[in-house]
Amino acid sequence: MFLTPIFLIAAAVGAGVPILLHLMQSKRKVTMPFPTLRFLKVAEKRSSSKVRLENLLLWLLRTLIMLLLGMSFAMPMLRKSTFSWVGNAPRDVAIIIDGSSSMTYRKSGTPVWDSAIETATAIVDGLNEKDRVCLFVARAQPETLISEPVSDKADVSARLKGITPGPTDSRIAPAIEEAANTLKKSSGNREMEIHIITDNQALPWEDMAPDGDSPLDGLEKTTVFVSLLGVESPENFAPVDVAITPSRLQKGTESSALVSFSRTGPAGASTAILSIDGKEVGRRSIKVSEGTAEPATFRIPPLEPGIHSARIDTPDDNLPADNSFHFILNVQKSLPSLVVGTGGDTLFVQIALKTGLGNPDAVQSIAPDALAGTGLHNYSCVILCNALPLSGQAINALDSYVTGGGMVVIFPGIKASAGDYKGLKFLPAFPKSVDAVPASQARRSLSWDKPMHPLVRPLRDGSSSPTLSLRRQVSWERVDPTSETIVSLSASEPFLLERRYGKGRVLMFAVAPDRSTSDFPLSPFYLPMLVQCADYAAPSPVPFLEGTGTIVLNEIFPGIAEAPTVSGPSGKAIPVRGNTLEGRTTFIIENLRETGIYKLSMPGDSSPRFALALNPPRAESNLTVIASEEIQPRLGDTNVKVAQDLPALNRLIEENRVGRTFGEQLLWLVLLLAVVEFGYANALSRRGEIGANKVDLDYAGHIKKKKPTKEGAA
Repeated sequence: MFLTPIFLIAAAVGAGVPILLHLMQSKRKVTMPFPTLRFLKVAEKRSSSKVRLENLLLWLLRTLIMLLLGMSFAMPMLRKSTFSWVGNAPRDVAIIIDGSSSMTYRKSGTPVWDSAIETATAIVDGLNEKDRVCLFVARAQPETLISEPVSDKADVSARLKGITPGPTDSRIAPAIEEAANTLKKSSGNREMEIHIITDNQALPWEDMAPDGDSPLDGLEKTTVFVSLLGVESPENFAPVDVAITPSRLQKGTESSALVSFSRTGPAGASTAILSIDGKEVGRRSIKVSEGTAEPATFRIPPLEPGIHSARIDTPDDNLPADNSFHFILNVQKSLPSLVVGTGGDTLFVQIALKTGLGNPDAVQSIAPDALAGTGLHNYSCVILCNALPLSGQAINALDSYVTGGGMVVIFPGIKASAGDYKGLKFLPAFPKSVDAVPASQARRSLSWDKPMHPLVRPLRDGSSSPTLSLRRQVSWERVDPTSETIVSLSASEPFLLERRYGKGRVLMFAVAPDRSTSDFPLSPFYLPMLVQCADYAAPSPVPFLEGTGTIVLNEIFPGIAEAPTVSGPSGKAIPVRGNTLEGRTTFIIENLRETGIYKLSMPGDSSPRFALALNPPRAESNLTVIASEEIQPRLGDTNVKVAQDLPALNRLIEENRVGRTFGEQLLWLVLLLAVVEFGYANALSRRGEIGANKVDLDYAGHIKKKKPTKEGAA
């Protein structure tokens, strides 16, 4: 292929000039003043073939010079694949930009994001008039900005300037699939390119296994350019997780925050600061090993009831997006738990709760027949201790309480029959009978079916499984399909079940709260489990969220029945979209690009009622780099070109689009041949006259005889 094929005509014309001059060249004639010419004819005949050979070689040399000179100006080039041998075919180009928070990493003081936009703009500016481009942003879910290829470069450049990195991670594979599906619609006579612009972080490539299924499958004749614009050895230190103990904060009580950190880079030391409502309350020094960092515990002082914004800050570094970790502290007024039962049925429960919660007023007790006339909304949870059977009014009151968001804990006993449970529609399971357990089968071990459940997580013991001694055991008639088994007896029979009912929850044990069916009240995990139930009944709101760009408010705040007013960390109002499906309305906020505390106010509220904390995905703090040689196996395409900066990318693009030209090399070859031609022609001219001038004659026209040499005489 030639970049300027018009010069091939000049090469053809130039190659014909030497042969034309050669044909026009007249033979040299030798004029002799002597009449005897026969010796001249013999000499001329013997030298004519040599003359013709010498002229032919000189002609070939000059023809080659002219031909190569014209071809050098035609700029011959070599391409691996092309649709045209006389020029460039039009192309469709897909640009994918990594939109994750790691793209804000500062390289030589400039965010990598700025280099990414500059690179994308340069790609667009380098397109020809007939080329087209589409645009995608790789986030947790791909964001399509231009779905169909367009040729309006000004519009694409304007779109590029409007993109911002968000508090989200990124996945390259889904974005490539979107781009590939778009390019597959292109006509067959267009070349195709995919440009992936990202930093050096390995995280976006993790879901593409080397030599596995490629998102480019089915897309042939496509060149993939990958621009890795980050740094080769990034360093970053950031908080990544916070655990609040206890989970339910009450007025006048102290608590603590266990903060975990992430480290990329060499070992060192750093500091972390805890601030609550904008005031510093704690500062810790953190020892950092290579790739790891030790957790730190911060004391949280007693706080007034309400929602408090908290933040962990680390020193400024090259990735400022994760230097602050925001979370929420929800301090509640003490709401007592209501224990329903008679006599000794409630004794162990009351002792455990009063001891574990450290407040005698945290527990109140009533008889089962008083349940119907009690305002249940004044209690954090209702615990039924062998309290069945119940009246219809009491059952309705419990149903309304759970539907509205309350929690009921049920301990079955020997007083109730199977029919007494039928009216409780919210039960996780329905007992059939309470049977005596043979002494040989009394010893049972507990297994944690949901080890990360809030009720179980603080109670897990990795060294041994808790055991119980049973006297009587509930036999289940039916387990509701929407229920979950949290703890099992001997890994087969439910011991603790949970069911979500309306906005609330129902927990049900397989044993009684006293010693009538087991030694559960005497076990070391009886007290902490009941305390966990009380805390679980009135949980704090989700302390923090990781950025995804979209949040369904109903999943975080089940009590929201109408659209709230949402304000972002900077005070800007955030639009709320309502979506109604099957009679249920959910409220959604989208395109969140700002980290920090979001406040929610319901209509008629004088102050915000809810709040949520938004952080970048903490996995984004891990800046472990990916080697450039790993890119091609993950993409599964042989035509993958990787660049580390814009100049290198421009060279790769030129090589791919224009080809590797050899004009300069040909000019050097022409120069070399010209030197050879000049030297050869000069040597011919110095060899003397040809034909008769080479014959040695005397004045009479006779050929002189050579005198024999000494060697000849000998």
